Amino acid sequence: MEKAILFLNFLGTGEFILIAFVFLLLFGPDKIPGIARTLGKGIRKVKDASEDIKQEIHASSNDIDSMTSNIKKEIDEFEDLTQSVKRGVKKTLDS
Repeated sequence: MEKAILFLNFLGTGEFILIAFVFLLLFGPDKIPGIARTLGKGIRKVKDASEDIKQEIHASSNDIDSMTSNIKKEIDEFEDLTQSVKRGVKKTLDS
């Protein structure tokens, strides 16, 4: 919302009234509410799609984090196993 307000900062009152008047002449008072409603629905769809994409990215990053922690766990278990085998071989050779 803040970006839209910043976008309109260069418009003065006269320019805004002129744009509103031209819009009124082009579409008429009967079609303006329908156009505004359609524009609002379009903006809502874009926002919803954006939220869905954000949620998918967040879910994917959570899945990747989970997989990474599982891989780290398996690597640690493998290192423990190799250390155990190493100690067993060393004991056998020292005996």
